[in-house]
Amino acid sequence: MKGYENKIKLTGSLEDYLEAAYMFEKKNGFSRIKELSDFLNVKLPSVNKAIKQLERRKLLTHKRYGYIKLTKGGKRLADNLLSTHDMLFNFFISLGFDKKKSLKYGCYLEHIIDENDKPKIKALIKFLKEKNYGDKPFKSD
Repeated sequence: MKGYENKIKLTGSLEDYLEAAYMFEKKNGFSRIKELSDFLNVKLPSVNKAIKQLERRKLLTHKRYGYIKLTKGGKRLADNLLSTHDMLFNFFISLGFDKKKSLKYGCYLEHIIDENDKPKIKALIKFLKEKNYGDKPFKSD
């Protein structure tokens, strides 16, 4: 079963639901439909539909009107998504983008970046930090 979650293809929207459920679960031990709805600024039926799709993919469990809990595979996938999100956010911050734009661009790119390209971005960030570029944002001409 190891690596199973790497073969699952999710839409960017489903990735957002999984990532949000994971963040609440890390904080509270579980998540709920209503808090995902509020956090993602979407209607309750949209959350219900997404949670059912994630449950069918065995990434989480949910009992009607109850808690949402991620499976081991769901946690691994969500942790990978969150790690990519943080990496891209910090990358844009190091380039001198403000937090709002860094978050926006990071959120967009996390859904389209190929898994094989992540080490290249990490290597670039490491290089920039070693050259002290990570501490001083780039200036545009």
